[in-house]
Amino acid sequence: MRVCLHLSVALLAILSTGVSQSAKVTTESPFAAAAVTPKEQKEILQFVEHSAFDTPESWAQELQVKQIDLGAAPGLLIKGTHLLCGATGNCQIWIFRKANGKWLSMLNADQTVLVDNVQLGPLRTRGIKDLILSSNSSAERSDSVVYRFDGNVYRPK
Repeated sequence: MRVCLHLSVALLAILSTGVSQSAKVTTESPFAAAAVTPKEQKEILQFVEHSAFDTPESWAQELQVKQIDLGAAPGLLIKGTHLLCGATGNCQIWIFRKANGKWLSMLNADQTVLVDNVQLGPLRTRGIKDLILSSNSSAERSDSVVYRFDGNVYRPK
């Protein structure tokens, strides 16, 4: 019974991240369901560790990883869940796209992006779906920013 409750809570947390695309749920490495090789996982985690605003005891327990459709390329949405979240419910995210056999960050390493909701599309720029990020600034206020792909990374519109 306790295991079912924990799995239900974990599933609700994963489904409430605001991305309207299906995701596989796993209790293994957060990268296992996203079909990321161990070598790719290591490269992605190096980037995440370098750009994260804090360091959790376990990256595997802190991060959620989902495959996403960016349009012209497959993508990954990586989201902090506990330590990498703020008091207003915003959590740090990273978005990667697969290009030439490598996972490339869609956001600059110096950008700390904290959001409550992530939406992709429907519009596209250079074949990649536009990104709409919403952040809670208080209990009553949420701000949204549209990002467009410049050929290398997402930039605010």
